[in-house]
Amino acid sequence: MIEKSPHNPVLLNETVSRLLTNPNGIYLDCTIGYGGHSLAIVKNLTSYGKIIGIDLDPYALDYTERQLAATQASYSLHHENYREYPKLLQNLGIKKLAGMLFDLGSSSSQVDSGHRGFSFRYDAPLDMRFNPGSGISAAEYLNTSDVDEIGSVIYKYSEERYYKKIARSIYQCVKKNEMNTTFDLKRAIEKSVNQRFLTKSLSRVFQAIRIKINDELNSIQESLKSSMQWLEVGGRIAIISFHSLEDRIVKKFFLNNAMSCICPREYPKCICSTVPTLKILNRKPICPDQREVDINSRARSAKLRVAERI
Repeated sequence: MIEKSPHNPVLLNETVSRLLTNPNGIYLDCTIGYGGHSLAIVKNLTSYGKIIGIDLDPYALDYTERQLAATQASYSLHHENYREYPKLLQNLGIKKLAGMLFDLGSSSSQVDSGHRGFSFRYDAPLDMRFNPGSGISAAEYLNTSDVDEIGSVIYKYSEERYYKKIARSIYQCVKKNEMNTTFDLKRAIEKSVNQRFLTKSLSRVFQAIRIKINDELNSIQESLKSSMQWLEVGGRIAIISFHSLEDRIVKKFFLNNAMSCICPREYPKCICSTVPTLKILNRKPICPDQREVDINSRARSAKLRVAERI
């Protein structure tokens, strides 16, 4: 029996319709989470097709295991960082993939689960790890960092304009041993930002620290570098991002791999013999329509980019 998912998959039809080209193929869902996209994909696969799912969140994987088992589909799930997928595919004996999916960022369930420390709406231990059993928590990180390090992370990963004031406020709380919960962090931000801008600043700072704790941007960059050797010709890669830093990385990667010439502009003739490896299927990102945003407000910032291996 399929349970009601604790997370609404964003741009579900738009993603699956563009990603799925070979019903007999192997598809890698690098951020399978609660399995919304993968459950839709397996409905369109033959008995030869397969889903391989990766996620750092053990709670999400437990849920997805139950859902996929009920479909009789061929699948395997793996609890690890998606940047490790090349090693995983080698161990599984996989040669090529028909498609790769990345649904970046945190899920609504992770944000809404108060005990995980992702949200400033709930008072909880300041954790923020996708995998609670690995790495250091946000509290440990903030309590062992100086004010310049904290400010640098906030600016780099959120472009928050009041990053210096917020960093100083956080550091003052650290010195008083008052940086252990989400509300401790929230209070430090509240002391630094005008009430008019508070909600956006809270979202940005929590986002920045979460990205740092989980090393999210480096994971994206490493994973994209390896992707071309695994996609079969005609296979597709679909990436859903939720903020400009992620989308910038994806857009640059797609453009660089779609180039047919990298010669300087002043050269009258191409001499580089560059061979493109990707064909970009949508020059502008696909965004949710108003109907989806009305149903799921967190979908508002989602952007989907899709490209095909050539």
